[in-house]
Amino acid sequence: MAAPKVLHVSESNEWTGGTAQLLLLADGLRARGWDSRLACRPGSGLERHARERGFSVFTVALREDYDLLSAWRLASHVETERIEVVHAHHNRSHAVCLLAKLLLRLRGKRGPALVVSRRVSFPPGRNPFSRWKYTSALIDRIVAVAGAVKDVLVDAGVPAGRVEVILSGVDEKRFAPRRADAALKRSLGLPEGALLVGKVANASPWKGQDVFLAAAAKILEKRADVRFVLAGRDTDGAWVKENVAKRGLDGKISLLGFRTDVPDILSCLDVSVNAAVRGEGLSGALRESLTMGVPVVASDVAGNKELLKEGHGGRLYPKGDADALAREILWTLEHADAARRSVQSWREKFLAEFTLGSTIANTDALYRRILTRGTAHPF
Repeated sequence: MAAPKVLHVSESNEWTGGTAQLLLLADGLRARGWDSRLACRPGSGLERHARERGFSVFTVALREDYDLLSAWRLASHVETERIEVVHAHHNRSHAVCLLAKLLLRLRGKRGPALVVSRRVSFPPGRNPFSRWKYTSALIDRIVAVAGAVKDVLVDAGVPAGRVEVILSGVDEKRFAPRRADAALKRSLGLPEGALLVGKVANASPWKGQDVFLAAAAKILEKRADVRFVLAGRDTDGAWVKENVAKRGLDGKISLLGFRTDVPDILSCLDVSVNAAVRGEGLSGALRESLTMGVPVVASDVAGNKELLKEGHGGRLYPKGDADALAREILWTLEHADAARRSVQSWREKFLAEFTLGSTIANTDALYRRILTRGTAHPF
């Protein structure tokens, strides 16, 4: 019997943590008997890495939500290849895949099962197209990466039964606990005995780098032995540098920009921070930090509370409150043994819920449940 076909679709140009996780999911599903394929933009990081891993790749522009040409091309490809499940992983691919399924219906075809991932907790738009995009009966399931994301969707009018929570998982092998990377610490120019507090996230106002920098300045008023690091796309950009200079943090913080050595960076941290002020789903950097045994401090938004269950693993603070963030970081630094024990407790009690293997198994089960609902072939 031929393996069922699933097409993973993403418009992401850059090779990011999200696209890396998409490819890990596709690979894991392939090991579970799926014919996993990719549809993505030509020349994207996802195309390059997918081809290197031996995936079948269909390139399509995915220029905008209303890209009818891409929708038509995608619908034709899905019909020709007899794809049984289409999984849209990002916002624009969500819209184009929905249009593609509509085009197939207009051709008299039932079309594939359509699964859409939602990784952020921003409310959907209120215009008619946005409402259709999330409430259309053509969507078989929306996969929310956290319960808080599901709540936002349901509040926006999406039927609760159409939203399934599948927690995003961590690659335990890549993010296994390890000693601090000595070479990286040297490259950061840390003074002897300095403590390191860091935030790994692409630079964006809603990710809270400004809150982190404000907290850093407050911490340095109390302790001179703390240094800071920001890593992620554009964290070495002009607006971050201006904020660093404004707060007198030059020489106290390293701005690393986009990096592929995130496990090495996390291994050097005494505290890993998530300072998001809105929109967060289930923070990848927090999951990775906890998996590696690094204490965390996080804003109380969306899925962060779901990660730090019962206070295990780290401490929450009110979003946007730099004073509170500084206090919680200082507490964690001053109670290092208790903080490490808390992370170890989290690993023992909760890590199994947030593994990549769990994400793959739950996604596999979802696809198969959807396909067993009907006996007719989609084409």
